[in-house]
Amino acid sequence: MPFIQVNDINMYYQLYNEETSAETAVLLHGLGLNLELWKDITPFFERHYRVLLLDLRGHGRTERGTPALSWNLFVEDIHDLLQLLKIEHVHFIGHGFGGNLAIKYSLLHKEKVKSLSLLAAPAFYPQKSIHALIRRRRQLTSSGSMLPLAHSMVKGITLEPSGSRLFDAIVKSFTLVSPETYFEIFNLYLASPPNGDFDSLTHPTLSLVGSHDPLFLTSYTLSSRLLLKTQLLIVPHSSNAVFIDQPKLTFEWIHDFISGPPLETHDYCSLESEAAEQVIHYIHDIYEEGLYRLESLEVIQVDLLEPAESKPSILITDKE
Repeated sequence: MPFIQVNDINMYYQLYNEETSAETAVLLHGLGLNLELWKDITPFFERHYRVLLLDLRGHGRTERGTPALSWNLFVEDIHDLLQLLKIEHVHFIGHGFGGNLAIKYSLLHKEKVKSLSLLAAPAFYPQKSIHALIRRRRQLTSSGSMLPLAHSMVKGITLEPSGSRLFDAIVKSFTLVSPETYFEIFNLYLASPPNGDFDSLTHPTLSLVGSHDPLFLTSYTLSSRLLLKTQLLIVPHSSNAVFIDQPKLTFEWIHDFISGPPLETHDYCSLESEAAEQVIHYIHDIYEEGLYRLESLEVIQVDLLEPAESKPSILITDKE
């Protein structure tokens, strides 16, 4: 089995078309997932690219290691793997957390990256939303098992029916990640939100979001500055993991983006482009102002989804 020593861990990876002179596509999975979930889309990439799949630190077959997790640690894991495999330049395809890692890698190692394809990579998360997500997901893992969280998450990741091969593969992937690792990574979004990374993009970037993924559609819309930096496409009949629900179409759009001419760079000196940019920034500022006002109010939250034997919890501005 293809393991390699990367920093302090044994990393599991798969490399297809190793001897080809074709360009390299590196596929980075999302939080709680692993490289097995790329299996349906990999054959399409194999026809045109050298393809590198890997299990990120603490996921799948790759060891967690002992250092505290950080964005830079994950980025350097990827960088060292590329160096060891003697891969000079790459096209990153990243899902969710993997998309955020691809962006961070591109900011630290600009010369290595040729393009970014982001599949439902979080673009904008208010801090309060992250806290609420963490609180809810901690409740689901309070027994020490990831299985309740896995069954809750999978329904928002794919349109695949319960009991299907891919549905079960997603559930299994979550159970291979410890709750400690999962939440340590989730906390990275609190320490360093991804908003600013999108503003710093310089590489050609494609963003794909599923038509049945309302959370990320909203995230991309509210992070409207993103639209100035990427080509955004909505994948029909798909949820969060567009590469699972629509593997062929997702590949075709990514391949067209990689192999096609560079995206036209707008001249913001023109009246039309300048007006469009002003509108986008205005919408963003309105939303930021709304968040600021909400944070200054007292919010009453009643959780009625507690077990029958316990009393419903009542929170007033996050305090019980």
